[in-house]
Amino acid sequence: MSQSRTNLLGLLVIGAILCVLVAGLGSLLSSVYAAGSQIHEIRGTVASVSPSEDPPVIMVRSVSGSSEEIVVGAVLKQGSTILLGKKRIGLDRLRPGDDVTLKYSKTRDGLVVRSIVLHRH
Repeated sequence: MSQSRTNLLGLLVIGAILCVLVAGLGSLLSSVYAAGSQIHEIRGTVASVSPSEDPPVIMVRSVSGSSEEIVVGAVLKQGSTILLGKKRIGLDRLRPGDDVTLKYSKTRDGLVVRSIVLHRH
């Protein structure tokens, strides 16, 4: 084998290794971004709530802008906080039609509730 072919083969191997490393880093960064800690917030009315399901799920409906409806469904996990004023309450206190502020984050498993604040007038 000539010297130039050996050099070319070595260069191709190094290029292939770099491609694999960059692709792996991109996948890792995508996973980290997808499971980021950015918290989203929506204020609206409870469309449905299922305290007896495992895990419990809440659906909140809101109108944004000129009547564009947004519906967010999120899972409640251990550590989710539900408040009425400054007092912690149970999920069983929420009813369809209640006015709430839902804070949630996106994870690999879907949307997860961080906190729910019940607004009673």
